[in-house]
Parts: sequence; structure tokens; C-alpha cells
Amino acid sequence: MNLGILQYELGILQILNQEGIKYEVLNELPAQYSDPIIINRELSSSELNIVKTLLKNRGAILIDAKNLLKLIPGKFRKKKISYLVNDHTEIFSNILGIELELPGYINKNQIFATEYENGLIVALPFNIAEAVTDCRSFRKPFLSDLTKRYPNEIVAAINKGALRTLIINSIRWLYQKLNRPYIHLWYYPQQYQSIFAVRIDTDFSGKDSIERTFELENKTELKFTYFIHTQYLFDLPQIPKDFQIHCYEHKVYPDYERNYKNIFQAKQILESFGINPIGFASPYGFWNKNLQRALEDNNIKYSSEFSLAYDDLPFYPIINNTLSCVLQIPVHPICIGRLLHAGISPQNCVSYYFNYFITQLIKREPMIIYDHPNRVTQFYEVLYEILHKAKGLPNIWLTTLTEYYYWWIKRLKIFNEASWTIENDILNIKTSHTTADIALHIIFPNNEEAFITLKNGSYNLKNLTKKKIIRLDFTDQDIRKYKNLHSFQTKTQISFFTLANKILKYTKRRKK
Repeated sequence: MNLGILQYELGILQILNQEGIKYEVLNELPAQYSDPIIINRELSSSELNIVKTLLKNRGAILIDAKNLLKLIPGKFRKKKISYLVNDHTEIFSNILGIELELPGYINKNQIFATEYENGLIVALPFNIAEAVTDCRSFRKPFLSDLTKRYPNEIVAAINKGALRTLIINSIRWLYQKLNRPYIHLWYYPQQYQSIFAVRIDTDFSGKDSIERTFELENKTELKFTYFIHTQYLFDLPQIPKDFQIHCYEHKVYPDYERNYKNIFQAKQILESFGINPIGFASPYGFWNKNLQRALEDNNIKYSSEFSLAYDDLPFYPIINNTLSCVLQIPVHPICIGRLLHAGISPQNCVSYYFNYFITQLIKREPMIIYDHPNRVTQFYEVLYEILHKAKGLPNIWLTTLTEYYYWWIKRLKIFNEASWTIENDILNIKTSHTTADIALHIIFPNNEEAFITLKNGSYNLKNLTKKKIIRLDFTDQDIRKYKNLHSFQTKTQISFFTLANKILKYTKRRKK
């Protein structure tokens, strides 16, 4: 059997496709099932009785707390949930906190995870589909010990990467308690533990600053992805570089028509240089549904907007209950400019990024940073040191956003084609895939892990090389610091920056 899902629903399927875990849409509840079941719709009274039977038969369910109230009345109270914070339980593994600002149901524990009857229950305090498909954005602070002020940016209201981790941790917990190995398709090629890529947005950049960025790319022997502000394009070298679209006008519009025209103009200019762009990164990281539609109709294959998602695995956005055909590749939203704005010194910017790299590597999450040619010109040596530290990290894939896009598409195709099952500690794999860069990741109930190349055959799990999983260890001080992000003082600081930004924009408009 595979992980069960009660109803076909794009939000939870998005998470499972990112994770690469095999699932089966059940449509109706079974009274007995060996794998966990995700209950992602309201239950009827007759289905409640089936759930009770399922749990008595040692079943395991992931459900939202509102739905669980029908099964266990009085257990939860309705409450707006601003954020969830690490509570030293396994379900919060590698998560310091998640901003939500969603209605929900909660009890004394943030996540209700328990044995019930003979079975297992994990109840999340929010609606999974609502959280996954949330498209809100606002200015948020990011943790840093390097200054009294927090670096901040307008980003997705919910950290989609942390949300995905919370949901997957819940599923893994159920498998662990069932004493079953958890298997999914690994996130990176050749068992790399993370990726590193650099996104360069050429906002208003002149020839000198762009050529200086080329120098930095050559010096580090990395490969950057350049998102070109074509209105300021002087020329492009006839050398192999990853050139993609930023914009023509440095704006994101609320309507479809102007977004389409802006992308189309930029695309035409790049095509006149013999470049066939497939990628896009929006000005200011802004995103809206009309922008996504315009990207689709301009035949863009991937885009990158941190007001939709940041620090997450790639995914296809869900627009009006329809899966977009433009892949979203999230990046880290804090560039050097945001750090300097918070009062962090140029040299301490190196420390900020190094801490970020180590955190992401331990979590096995992508490391994709972005900046601009004018900052390269101003802080060339600082950026060189940042990139040098990233390049020196062990077992990471040094790539570009475009290469990552093509590999992720291959991973998705193989995920849909391949199958794997376990019977009596024997892993049976069926696939037509023949290359060696796709692997399965297996987590055992004792918190050990193993990797195995995805290829046809039967494999004894007892013979695999295993090692202990290393996870982030958050201290009580770390948790207090996270909670301080939501203090009145911090909210006042962010409100000030928001107001100052509005005044600056208004002043610019008046001058025009």
C-alpha cells in the first residue's frame, strides 16, 4: 500500500509531489489500512464511525483539528493562530517557527499527536489546503544576531518551506510509530545534500556593473543565472551564460494585460540577441495571479518570486484550483541591501550568509541566494567571500536555476512513472529510468537513514548502509528569539519600514 489521501486535492498533492512520496487517492474511508491516511475533507457521521474502526484496527491518520472535533468533542478551541513555534517535539524537527495568521483550532499542545484507541492521530491546528494555497504577502522580519534591527522584506505570509516540513514531519512520525520505514524520492541528484545557486537581478544596471559581475562569476568558477532588466540592456556577450527575463519595465502590475506586455517585450529583446529565455524573476519579488497567467501565456517554464514562496523546494502554484504550468523555484529573500538597511556591516553579511548556509545544509534544504550587479560593484570582496564559503560546503550541487529546473522536471517525470513497495524488508523497485542521478531516501523507525539508486530490482533493507540522521537542535534561547520577532517592538519596527517605503514611493511618483 501507499500513503492514503481521502480526497483528490491540489494543495496536499503539491506537498507530496515535492516530497516524492507515493500516495493513493482513496475517495472513501477503509476500515483497515496499513499506511497512514490523510483526511483532507469534512467527515460525515457514518465516516466518523469508520474512522473509529480504523483506529481500533491500528490505523493512523493525519487530520485537521476542526475535523477531529467531531471525533473527540471539546478537545480544541477556536483561535486565530499567528504562528507556531518549536516545542522540542519530533514534529517540529528542523523548524524554529511558522508564521500563519490563519483561523484554527488548538489545544494545550500546538500539534495534537497521540496514540488513540489502538491507532495514531496527528491533528494540525489549521486547514492544510488553505495554508498550502495561501497567496498573501507582507513585510516580515528575519532572525539575525548581528544587529538590533531585523533585516526584513515583503515575502510570502506563510513560509511554505517550513509548512511543507511540518506536514512531512507529521507523516514521518506516523510511519515511525507504525514501525514502518518511510520512503521518498530524494530532492537532489546523486545523493547531494543540498544545492547552491546564485540569482542575479540586473535592476537598472549599466555595462560596468554587469561586467564586474561576470568577473565575479569567473573568479568563483560558479555559474550564475542572470535575470535581465532589458530596458537597460546595453549588449550581451556571445559567451554561454544563463540569461533569463527580469522585466522590461521594472514593475509588476495588478492586471494581466500590462504584465503580459512587460514580459513579452523583455522576451523579444532577449530573442533578438539569439537567447531563448525560459525563466523569469519578477521585480521586487512581487507575485500575483495575473502575473502567473501572463507567464503561462508567454510560454515561461519557471519563475522565482519570494512574495509567493521562499526557502522551499520547487512547486507548481495553484491558481483558482488549477495547477499552473510554470514551476516556482523559491530563493532566500534577503540580499545584501536588506542586511545593510538593517545596520549589518558588510563583513557581518558574510556571517549572516554562512549561518544561513549551515542551517539549510543541516535541514537538506536548497540554498539559492540573489543579489544585484550594483552590489557586486560596491561589495565585490564581500560577495566573493560569501560565494567562496558556499562553494566550500560539503556534498552540495553547484548549479544554476535553469539546470535545477530541468533536473526537477526529470525528477517529477520519474516520480510519476516509477513505483516501489516493501514486503518483509525487501524493497521492490519498478522503473524504466536508467541513469544514476535519482535516488530513494529511506528513513527507518530508529532514526537512521539510507540511500539507494532508483533502478529496477529487489533490495534487502537490512543490507543497506545506514547512518544516524542529524537535525537542527534549537535551544530555549533560539525559541525566545523567534517569539521576539512577533513582539510589539518588532511589529512597530516593521510598521515603520512599511510606512517609510510607502512615503518613498509616493515621493517618487510626485517627482515624475
